[in-house]
Amino acid sequence: MIVTRRDGALHLVEQVEHGRVAGELAAVWGNDRFETPTPGSPVRTAAARHDEGWRAWDARVLFHELERRPLHFLEIDATEHVRLYRQGIERVALGDVYAGVLVGMHWTGLYRGRWSAPDARGRLNLGPEGRAAQDAAVDAEERRWVTAKRLAWAAAEPRAAFETRLWHNYELLQLWDLLSLYLCVMPPQPGAEPRAARPWGPQLAALEHSAEDVLLPPVRTHPFGSVERITVGVRRPGVLWLDPYPFTRPGVTVDVLSAVVPDRTYRHAELAARVGRTPATVRTWHLAPWTR
Repeated sequence: MIVTRRDGALHLVEQVEHGRVAGELAAVWGNDRFETPTPGSPVRTAAARHDEGWRAWDARVLFHELERRPLHFLEIDATEHVRLYRQGIERVALGDVYAGVLVGMHWTGLYRGRWSAPDARGRLNLGPEGRAAQDAAVDAEERRWVTAKRLAWAAAEPRAAFETRLWHNYELLQLWDLLSLYLCVMPPQPGAEPRAARPWGPQLAALEHSAEDVLLPPVRTHPFGSVERITVGVRRPGVLWLDPYPFTRPGVTVDVLSAVVPDRTYRHAELAARVGRTPATVRTWHLAPWTR
């Protein structure tokens, strides 16, 4: 569950809803500057279901015992995180082997700083047991890729081109993931004074957010192209500007569904019941090219 505190309420977005939003972003990616990803269907599936493992856990409404509120997704126990993601990848891979590899890359990348460096780590709170569980999960998943990649390598292209395209699609997935998270947590009103954009990601540990310009992770225009860094920011109510703009058309609209409950302390059963009977609140974002 993605938990945001705003205006006396807790805004709760399930991870599978966040994934659905990422899938919508993937479906409209591509224009004269940014190549449409291929293979299209598996990449869109991976984007939409990259957090599939959270489905059953979010249905239970995980609970922060000390603060008596919903558990934010970055507060989950590391070993539990391994367990839920493994189950999600198994379900995705049953339907599409390529999508399963991409989701596995996303999962293990969370434990390896999104594969940014050999010794990189993720942002989950860890003890020795948590680190050991993550290391074992990464080792097992990388072994699984050996066979899975052979099955996924279906296009008539050299293995090197397949691998380059796969890692490009992984980088796209990371961008869609973080852009979707921005849409899930950011207030729709512009900030008082725009500041210099900073990389988006570390801010997600907080429950409260104010509108800010951010840099999405670097991504290539196509698997063998130049690297771009997209800046996003709220400049008008409910309108997100992007520079450079990566989508097929201007004026893309994205809805984010959340459950909004009062920001107070709860008992776990009371909270789960409250969330279960709360109708969804729909927030609509309009994505547009940055206007200077």
